[in-house]
Amino acid sequence: MKKAVVLGIILLVLGCMAYADGVTVGLDWGRSQFNLASGSSLSGSTTNQGWQGPMGTYPAGQRVDFQLAYSNDHQAYNVTGYLFGTSMSYVNIYGTLKFIPDMFTAYIGEFNGDGWDHFRMDSDNPVYDVNNNNVGRFGGWGVILDLMPKDSGFEAALFMKTGDPTAAGAVNTLANQASQYAFAASYTVPNLVKVSAGSTTFGLWPTPQRNIFGRVQLLMVPNLTLWDDFYYAGFDMSPSITIYSDELEVTYNMKPLTIIVPVFYGQNVIQGVAGGAGGPDYTRAVNGGSDYSTWAVYPEVYYNMGSLSLGLYTGFSGTSATGGGVSYWIGPYVKLNDFNVKIAFTYAGSTVSNAPSTWEIPVTVEWGF
Repeated sequence: MKKAVVLGIILLVLGCMAYADGVTVGLDWGRSQFNLASGSSLSGSTTNQGWQGPMGTYPAGQRVDFQLAYSNDHQAYNVTGYLFGTSMSYVNIYGTLKFIPDMFTAYIGEFNGDGWDHFRMDSDNPVYDVNNNNVGRFGGWGVILDLMPKDSGFEAALFMKTGDPTAAGAVNTLANQASQYAFAASYTVPNLVKVSAGSTTFGLWPTPQRNIFGRVQLLMVPNLTLWDDFYYAGFDMSPSITIYSDELEVTYNMKPLTIIVPVFYGQNVIQGVAGGAGGPDYTRAVNGGSDYSTWAVYPEVYYNMGSLSLGLYTGFSGTSATGGGVSYWIGPYVKLNDFNVKIAFTYAGSTVSNAPSTWEIPVTVEWGF
């Protein structure tokens, strides 16, 4: 009885807060996936059903996102939790100080729930969107100082990145701490072009793994998304290694037909058919192997018929490394637009001799408020 009373009080408070000025409460049953059936070409393999398929593609399983946010003219606060089963992790816990409204803002706390993405881009693929290893993202614990004068088209930010304050690495020498700082800036010419550049890190001290990135986004053609994203890394390794990755994203919405083509090319980077392309391969420097190049392309096309969409998502990736072959992924799907439900059939394989293939029939659902 006590639990029922407490639950009722919580729901009442949240219901009242939902209508309060400056308060936002949200819940997102985000990117849930259930596999009706899955299997592989391996001898003796079984046909399975459940939350995870053999491809290990994201989204997978059940994740519920809870968000509580508050904002006024001078301050703001955000808490985001991810619930997997009975395990809750808080991925966003940060406060905002609007020192000069519409100009200078400070953010303090944790930014791991998809990070702070003023300087990051990803593809327009509806479900399996891909990015250039999250380059430009300010993610982790720390303090972000953001200068963005209203209507100027200019933004610059500094991220004083730290370790988790509850774990080892929360306190470093000033020199070591500065080695993992991130900074970036962008300038937008309306209806023409947006240019971004900066330097972020893929890790924390003592191996912060710094990168330098740049991006150009064209804005002049209606219904066309066109940008190119490049980063260079590996120069701070010992011994140093040349790592670079470039993502070219082209999306054209012809209403009702949409065509999406993200393309990757790089050196000493790891490409994956199911997204997450362009990850730096730092083991190349440690193991003393040879340089190699990789490429990947993720074309998708879908036709919106109103309450129903028909689509085809494909992925292809390859490498210059001996015996690497070409990996591929083909996934026709039907989407019920009114319910955000997508039913697909995906097949993945490789041109490498005797490499097993896998298949699955995933159903993905997204809904929330």
